[in-house]
Amino acid sequence: MTIFTPADHGSARAATRAYETLAPFYDRFMAGCRYGPWLDGIEEWALAAGLRGNRLLDAACGTGKSFEPMLGKGYRVTAFDISPAMVEEARRRAAKRATVIVGDMRDLPWDSRFDLVTCIDDAINYLLTEDDLLAALRSMRRSLRPGGILVFDTNSLNTFRTTFAEEFETRCGDTHFRWRGEAHADFPAGSTAAATIEITAGTHQTSSWHLQRHWTVAKLRETCRMAGLTRITFRGQMPGCRLMGDPDEDSHTKILCLAARPIRGGAP
Repeated sequence: MTIFTPADHGSARAATRAYETLAPFYDRFMAGCRYGPWLDGIEEWALAAGLRGNRLLDAACGTGKSFEPMLGKGYRVTAFDISPAMVEEARRRAAKRATVIVGDMRDLPWDSRFDLVTCIDDAINYLLTEDDLLAALRSMRRSLRPGGILVFDTNSLNTFRTTFAEEFETRCGDTHFRWRGEAHADFPAGSTAAATIEITAGTHQTSSWHLQRHWTVAKLRETCRMAGLTRITFRGQMPGCRLMGDPDEDSHTKILCLAARPIRGGAP
């Protein structure tokens, strides 16, 4: 299995360290996330936008929960994540039903291969510079066939001002999680915020530090255009993975973007 090593770069290093630690506990931490309905809504949106075909690339796939529902729908899935430990978890979940590799979304090896690219669970927020964001969107655009569809999400300003400014504890089985956000209630748009997840499983204790950047809808739209994407539209999301109408940074928890690779022309 080919492995594409992430660049030794700020965005890559921070995200890889965070998820190498979290990987064995990630599914317990995300036990409440309903990926099936979430992917149903994303697929419905993509089909309405002209999605044709069943070749799916799941970017930043984590432990594979973000592509598992699509396997059940008959998609031919290729997936990658920047964390080798997360990839191992995803390969176990895929059980050879999908190809899963280690890869960096800013420099992907595929060209004009996929009908649909998904990148969910706020992976885009781990891109810390405008250059990183542009490189990732260009790379995912190149991976699409002409006319193919990209859907990704980002955390909203509301999420940075609430979840990233809070402390809370959750438990799944014998594993205890303590989230410690380091932001504040007047967090400024476009800034970076950090949070630490402290994990206790039996006698084992560890922590996972996460650094994210908020991306405004205006910046996402501008960068999608610079990357050569067209038909750019946005939706908001509320708890329970419910996709709404126009995004509202002050009330929605996530912002979702749908864009397409042009059938002809566009940026490289």
